[in-house]
Amino acid sequence: MKFWRVFLVNAALLVMLGLQQAHAERTPGDYVVISYHDIVDTTVTPDLPIYSQTITRARLIEHFNLLSAGGYQPVSLQQIIDAKAGGQPLPDKAVLLTFDDGYRSFYDIVFPLLKLYGFPAVQAVVGSWLDVPEGGRVPYGNITLPRERFLTWEQVQILDESPLVEIASHTYNLHYGVKGNPMGNEQAAAVTSIWNPETGYESEAAYVERIRNDMARTQQQFQTHMGRSPRMMVWPYGASSQATLDIAAEYGMIYTFSLLSAPNQLHSSMRSINRYLIDQETGLQTIEEILSDRVWEPEDLRIVHVDIDYVYDDDPIQQEQNLDRLIERIYNYGVTTVYLQAFADPDGDGVADELYFPNRHLPVRADLFNRVAWQLKKRAGVKVYAWMPVLSFDLGDDYRYVIDSQTGLEAPDRYRRLSPYVEDNRRIIREIYQDLGRLTKFDGVIFHDDAFLNDFEDANPEALAAYAQASLPRDITAIKNDASLMAAWTQHKTQFLTDFTRELEQAANYYRQADNKEFTTARNLYARTVMNPESQQWFSQDIQNFASGYDFVAVMAMPYMEEAENPDEWLRELARRSLAQVSSKQLVFELQTQDWRTQTPVSSEELARWVRLLREEGIQHIGYYPDDFLQNHPNLSVLRPAFSNGRRFRATP
Repeated sequence: MKFWRVFLVNAALLVMLGLQQAHAERTPGDYVVISYHDIVDTTVTPDLPIYSQTITRARLIEHFNLLSAGGYQPVSLQQIIDAKAGGQPLPDKAVLLTFDDGYRSFYDIVFPLLKLYGFPAVQAVVGSWLDVPEGGRVPYGNITLPRERFLTWEQVQILDESPLVEIASHTYNLHYGVKGNPMGNEQAAAVTSIWNPETGYESEAAYVERIRNDMARTQQQFQTHMGRSPRMMVWPYGASSQATLDIAAEYGMIYTFSLLSAPNQLHSSMRSINRYLIDQETGLQTIEEILSDRVWEPEDLRIVHVDIDYVYDDDPIQQEQNLDRLIERIYNYGVTTVYLQAFADPDGDGVADELYFPNRHLPVRADLFNRVAWQLKKRAGVKVYAWMPVLSFDLGDDYRYVIDSQTGLEAPDRYRRLSPYVEDNRRIIREIYQDLGRLTKFDGVIFHDDAFLNDFEDANPEALAAYAQASLPRDITAIKNDASLMAAWTQHKTQFLTDFTRELEQAANYYRQADNKEFTTARNLYARTVMNPESQQWFSQDIQNFASGYDFVAVMAMPYMEEAENPDEWLRELARRSLAQVSSKQLVFELQTQDWRTQTPVSSEELARWVRLLREEGIQHIGYYPDDFLQNHPNLSVLRPAFSNGRRFRATP
């Protein structure tokens, strides 16, 4: 009874704090997967070292008792597969138990408990650790552990013969960290192209071969010792990618597990199954919230737009100091998300002349994006988007750029943009995005505001040919003289740009590490297209098109840039018009911290007022650009009370 009293008191406290009440029911056909590791019986081995994610036998029994008392139904993977195929439905409150790393404790402690409770479970073993001879040492992070801490093949075979246990692969030898950049950040071996100070980054071909060899080795090992291939891959650290999922499937491991904390729906793909990570600090209240789908997370996004140009410095010591200041600021801010610049733009013209990550096509100003993004993810605990151009890459004068039909030349008052209708341009941009995904770590993409074509663009021959294929005249003047043709042309270009960004999304996500945050996309939208719908033809942008193409529509809510006479009323009207077309769950409003007309900062007090009025109008997700963390602008002490969302949460999903 004590547990339930604590839960009710805490639930009441959440309501008092103004937090949304969680839903207390699971949905039909869903299942929750939880991930355990080593188990220690402190009454038998009180001096045994306890490592990360280890829990005690007593705590595990508490969890098992909660499962039984709460009506939760542990199921096997086969039951889930059968239910998905239309067989016996899953029981209510279905739960799949998994145990990682192949510890001896699974045989000695967990297996007897599984038999006692009648619970099925999955055990994921690391093949190379099993191959260590008796009396040897198993590599475990930066240390080694005695071989006897882990299962033997004889024990694995006994477990596999039980109807309660299925053995999965935890890779053959990918359960370790590798250097992912010149600064030495350790990142998961399965999803990282290794950095070598002498040879540079592992090539794409070498990386793929390494992963493929590991999958082949684990398949061969299972065949040798158990007479079958594994059908499950449990990714070390929960880190996988679309590429690793494809390779694992080639070797029969079509079911894989991540550490994305969310329930699973029976109708969803089992290509990457969500799991909740459990450790000794996961008390009864927390695990009950997980099992019953009463997990809380921030309700509203608070987004800071960061230029790596502010971090970069020729002096590496100063650069590290800049990075530390950024991390400390973001950590203490109470924000959820950082839009992080991945391209170099020191002159502020919005065009990428260099990039902050290794790639095939542009110079690298500094190999810095991966370092900054990783530190933000791991030290500040925020979700990081790669802020990337769509078209504005300056590759030199030998390439084909968007041209104006009036002059046959590039428009001097616009971003320099590669023509998206030229296939070679599209290939190059896709490759840049693929390099971003393979050689850096991030959680989403925010597409720059350069993805536009005005009412005289694009007039390249390939563009004119595309218009003809869309049943439009090749003559832009003829299009402009006919209102219906103009509307069709605007719609064509709008969708063409959106479709191209979806290609870029796929390219960026193919090798990108997926860990405990869902991959999402956003795209900048000019506010003028909302305030003056006629202007959609000047940009080939449409808020409803964006809402269907991306997770978030990032409206550039910048009153001084738009020369609004009354900024407050302009923001309120922009909010009302945007919310009339798109759900608040998809809208992001990006404020400006600089008045670029006068090159002066917008006061922190004014920014705080803008945030409050947008919240009054129902805007949930708010960000600003840029954050000058070196000069403390905006001033945290002024803006944080209005901007931080440390106490605003929602139930998931």
